[in-house]
Amino acid sequence: IVYGGGGEIGEALMGSPDIVGISFTGSSDIGRRIGEVCGRTLKRCSLELGGKNGQVVMGDANLELALEGVLWGAFGTTGQRCTATSRLIIEEPVYDKFLEMLKFRVEKLKLGNGLDESSEVGPLVSKAQRESVMGYVEVGKKDGARLLTGGDIFTLGECSKGWFMKPAVFCDVTPTMRIAKEEIFGPVLSVLKARNFDHAIEILNDTEYG
Repeated sequence: IVYGGGGEIGEALMGSPDIVGISFTGSSDIGRRIGEVCGRTLKRCSLELGGKNGQVVMGDANLELALEGVLWGAFGTTGQRCTATSRLIIEEPVYDKFLEMLKFRVEKLKLGNGLDESSEVGPLVSKAQRESVMGYVEVGKKDGARLLTGGDIFTLGECSKGWFMKPAVFCDVTPTMRIAKEEIFGPVLSVLKARNFDHAIEILNDTEYG
């Protein structure tokens, strides 16, 4: 079965001897519960859970190409996918230059209906999700990260009919900040500076997620 998570029906399905395998995409908390059940009953189990995915940009990178990857990774689906880029780790020699390029491009992204091919950033899925993401924007500010751009509710034109917000980019982020640790599931990108390749990998792997 492909399990949607939660509730008595889900528990009954997981425990049924007629079910030999479970595939689940969702939160880490529910994934842990499914893993426990599958371990006890020896069911096959495939879990795709939360993440704090990072992209690394080194000093010798093609910065224009890297920028396209960052924009799509972080904002292409409004940050609402398990593989969305949530952290950007930039090597020190190109940190300031790449930030400048990123800010310029992010501020030109077109917000709009996700079914419109010209739109580059769609809405959040619900009011509650936008409130959650906006809450992380405030957490980032409180923890001392610098909001480089975005992070505001957007209601111009047709966007007044959906749960839109301007894509947010935080810089001067440290690995211990909540916005660098917790899955936000929205258009918020945390930028961290690395001294060299080894330091970048250290930052990348500094997460509780798989």
